[in-house]
Amino acid sequence: MVEPTANKIDSSDLRDAVASWLVAPSGAGCVFVPAIPSTLRDPRPDAVGIRHTGGQLDGDFEVIAVEVQLSTKKLVSALGHVSSHSIHADRVYLACYLPESEFSEEQVNVALHLGIGLIRIDHELVCHRSVLAPTNRPIPAMRTELLYQLGLVTCQLCGVAYSLSSADNDAVFWNEIWADRFGRLRNESVYDRRYLCPDCVRNVQDLSSSAPEDGIDSNFEP
Repeated sequence: MVEPTANKIDSSDLRDAVASWLVAPSGAGCVFVPAIPSTLRDPRPDAVGIRHTGGQLDGDFEVIAVEVQLSTKKLVSALGHVSSHSIHADRVYLACYLPESEFSEEQVNVALHLGIGLIRIDHELVCHRSVLAPTNRPIPAMRTELLYQLGLVTCQLCGVAYSLSSADNDAVFWNEIWADRFGRLRNESVYDRRYLCPDCVRNVQDLSSSAPEDGIDSNFEP
């Protein structure tokens, strides 16, 4: 294998390396790593991963935002900028190309103070998590907006995040009464909406088709 050299490395190489780390079971173990559209509004991460955290009984997930940098020059300023992603991501990382060295103790301390994780990208473009990012408390509306700009929505029933582009049998509900209550109904047009993922649509349909005529399930156990 020919090792990449510094003058051949660019940000796209680092973004690809981070995307691979996000989905790897040995990395972040994300279920989605959506493409970052050119229209994504600031603060704009270089990579985003969606990591399922709810186990078998819940649909909870984390949004992981990563920015990449070709070196650790002006790292403190970069960390300050990266911290802005805490408004819409549950965990935030800065990934730096460090082919032969590690983050210094001072750099680690600054990252810990700001609540930012650190990822070292080595000379083979392999990512190593040097500092685990703590969990943030993002602004819910901004987290939802980031997901939507990435083509993802949250199911209102089970709580999972899913891709609109790959969902053929999902459902969307237009909340006209709710929109009118807040003055968002204009010329009988409404944009307030809620989504159900394909699994929940199928489950609701199955429940509806199997419900007894009297509406009481004799096998129901409270």
